Amino acid sequence: MGVPVDEDIYNSKYVELCKGLNLDKNAASRAWETYLAVRENYSLDGDPSHWLACAIYVACRNVTEHTVGDSETLIEGNLVSLTRLLRLCNISLINFIGKSKKWADMINMPPELRRKIDKLEKNFAVSMVIFKKFQPIFEAMFNNTKDEQTKVRCSKKQKVTCSSSKLFEFCWTLFVVAKSEFPDLSENLVNSYHLLLACCDYVYTNVLMADLRYLLNKSFGGLPNDFEANSYVPPSKPICIIDYLCQHYDGITTDAKVIKEYFWKTNLKKLIERKVLKGDPDLNLLLDIINFDFNYKAINKRYEQYVLSVGEFDERIFLSDNANNEIGASNECSTEDLAKEMKNQKNNLFNHQTPLTGRNHLKPKIDTSNESTPVKNASEMVFKIQSILLDCLPFPSDKLYSLLKSCSETLKCDIEDLINTLGNKFCAQYCQIDHNSALHNDFAEKRLTIAKTWFYKLFENIIAKEAKNPKYDIKLLICHTVFHETLFACCLEMVLFSYNTQRAFPWVLNALQIHPYHFYKVIEVIVRVEDKLPRDMIKHLISVEEQVLDSLSWQSESPLWDLIEKNNKRIPHYDEIALTNVVGSSSMSNINQKIENSRFPHKESPVSDRFISPAPGQPNVIRLGKQITMNENRQYFSATTKNNGVSPSSLTGPLKKIGTLGLFFRKFYYLASVRMQDLCYQLSISDEDLMRKIWTCFEHVIIEHTNMMRDRHLDQILMCTIYIICRVVNLNLSFQAIMKCYRNQPQSASHIYRSVLISPRNPSQEPVEIEGVRQDKEQRIDLIKFYNTIFVQVVKDNALKYSTNTINDNLTLSPLPNTKTQLQSPTMRRVNDRLPIFIRRLEASPIKSPIKPLSYCINQSPKKDLENINMITMRSITKKRNINEEHKDGPIPKQKTPSPPVITKRLQGLLEERMEHNTDK
Repeated sequence: MGVPVDEDIYNSKYVELCKGLNLDKNAASRAWETYLAVRENYSLDGDPSHWLACAIYVACRNVTEHTVGDSETLIEGNLVSLTRLLRLCNISLINFIGKSKKWADMINMPPELRRKIDKLEKNFAVSMVIFKKFQPIFEAMFNNTKDEQTKVRCSKKQKVTCSSSKLFEFCWTLFVVAKSEFPDLSENLVNSYHLLLACCDYVYTNVLMADLRYLLNKSFGGLPNDFEANSYVPPSKPICIIDYLCQHYDGITTDAKVIKEYFWKTNLKKLIERKVLKGDPDLNLLLDIINFDFNYKAINKRYEQYVLSVGEFDERIFLSDNANNEIGASNECSTEDLAKEMKNQKNNLFNHQTPLTGRNHLKPKIDTSNESTPVKNASEMVFKIQSILLDCLPFPSDKLYSLLKSCSETLKCDIEDLINTLGNKFCAQYCQIDHNSALHNDFAEKRLTIAKTWFYKLFENIIAKEAKNPKYDIKLLICHTVFHETLFACCLEMVLFSYNTQRAFPWVLNALQIHPYHFYKVIEVIVRVEDKLPRDMIKHLISVEEQVLDSLSWQSESPLWDLIEKNNKRIPHYDEIALTNVVGSSSMSNINQKIENSRFPHKESPVSDRFISPAPGQPNVIRLGKQITMNENRQYFSATTKNNGVSPSSLTGPLKKIGTLGLFFRKFYYLASVRMQDLCYQLSISDEDLMRKIWTCFEHVIIEHTNMMRDRHLDQILMCTIYIICRVVNLNLSFQAIMKCYRNQPQSASHIYRSVLISPRNPSQEPVEIEGVRQDKEQRIDLIKFYNTIFVQVVKDNALKYSTNTINDNLTLSPLPNTKTQLQSPTMRRVNDRLPIFIRRLEASPIKSPIKPLSYCINQSPKKDLENINMITMRSITKKRNINEEHKDGPIPKQKTPSPPVITKRLQGLLEERMEHNTDK
């Protein structure tokens, strides 16, 4: 087998495993060598075969070969069935996906392979949700498969008859075969669901035409009106029940019909023409008695070939009697409720987390009933968009046209030409996902039409709002090309997100050739103008804005670096650009100051200020005076004077229009402060003086060492800053603890701390020397190594100024931004300093304690658990004497404390024991 000899007794089992998979020698050797190397450096818990499954999967996915006689067809996965691999290694699919992600971190897996694992997870999640929807639809149309008491396995030579259970299997297999022909549908929940509806519609029609009455559910509402009549005659031509299925099962009729016409029928026609399936030229008669046996076996053979050629999991796993164990669902979870298992996973692919900066923009959450499903939620988002755009057209209205004409005769044509050019770029890129580009053109045109309609609606609303203030010159905004480009790009992004497409941000920007730096300017404008946006849409837009601010704008090719150069490389402090007041005492430099956010001036500022920068070299005049108010179309800001730390309770700043660069850093600093204070909250850093030291050091890095952010991520710099300040103030805090808390933040990702750039991408920059070795090409290391080799060397001199052992009377700490966002960390939170009682979100990790804690989970735990906790909180406490009682005459009567019941005594003892344990820590 080519496997090196090893003393490990597991070596023989590995040989047997390779034989069972028919694995070639090279792949077997690579997988075994990788496994031994990882085992040498890491402690691999659990069954070794589970980790070997990860090693074999990666070794096979690294092999891509051409089929014999066909140079255009590629085979991925080395002809190894993932489902068979998991069965031989006795590992469930959900468990395998989790371990493969850990394996990816341990072997520093390339991004391309990581994306394949993410795609595998997404495809699995979509398929599981679709299968859950498929079962009730099938049972409504046909007789229940559960009524068949026994399932007799047929040999390959035995003829298969069209029973209810076989029809169920055939329908699902036909669906997954069709889905496999269109990779664009695999990760798209909405489109995959509509493909399923097209499959159900087709199978149901064929059952009617074949007159297989014993399979039909007579209570189904889609039956022909005369079905029960004696004069009923089976239809000779196919009927369509798409309208009925969409109305009763959360479908979108127009999309389902497009899928049926351009995807389903096209694929079916190809299968019949190539004689993979037997049917008539009109794509019918698949279920006739003479054809069903052949078609049932042929469609399964077709899908098996696909699974081996791509190395994906076999979606027929849902049909297995052992589906729960093979998928990894809990024992009490039935196959029908498998989607609930994914809902309980930490990375729920259909549950959009709220970004830390987004909670102020969201309206109160409306009740989400038990009937809510991923498919229903996705469909409802599309319906909401359609209601928003009701009575709107994909071109300027008469009112908008008159406004544009008043500015320029050719302005309307110029804007339409720009939008058409961007639309052509979008369609061209949309259809390049796979070889079926012609079939995607209809989808691209439909998405484009919705985006154009939304663009002109938003454009008109924004201009109307700007025009309410006669002091604003709306021509500056109407004639600004970047505004139109980013507004249209955002409309496309919202449409793609609503359809749950895999073209994730920043795909739209790459397709339209718009840099992310410009994109953030329009997001908040849209959120404020369009007040009917769904909650998940707002979450997504804010998440996109955070991505632009924390990393995408800091790429080497970003226009941000040119603006910084034009500004003489001067980066402002937050208090210089905040539309706020500094509150706090003026006596000491280390006073707990915070910058209060003021939202109203920001709302009233003209949108054009986001796109037009002030003239370079504008003087920076600082003057003290009365509270500054908004003046015409200029934005003013307040600044702190660096005068030995003296900070009056109300300071004002220069009369200066900060423009797009100032707005960017205002948002960037605010995002950084929200994330920093959330990390401090999780790390139990409550000393505001310490937080101000962290914030001041972070500002120093951004202002004095701006290149530290080039091609890196905000979170990387924040975690390093927190750690270095905690070190200099002698706070015992490990880097692992910081990263653990970071993983609780909604935007966290493992590659942030696993892959940090250490050498520049820009050839004009000088190479970095690490451990005496000259690094000329881009290289990446983990965050701790980056801290030790790069960050400490640059920042240590400044960080030592904040040391508790250093006396620096001239040290001035920057005011801490006062985040309006309510920090709701998923970690536990102590309710009272006196009592060791904690609250936490349900999905957070449980409290670690040597003693089993008392806990109560809302709507789940029994009543007695809450009563036990209440006994602790309501226990009697000895009352302290009033100081005035010492001057009263006579002895003070001794108050008698009522004896607590036995259960209270036990709980009190447990309480004291835990308090001692916490004190020891």
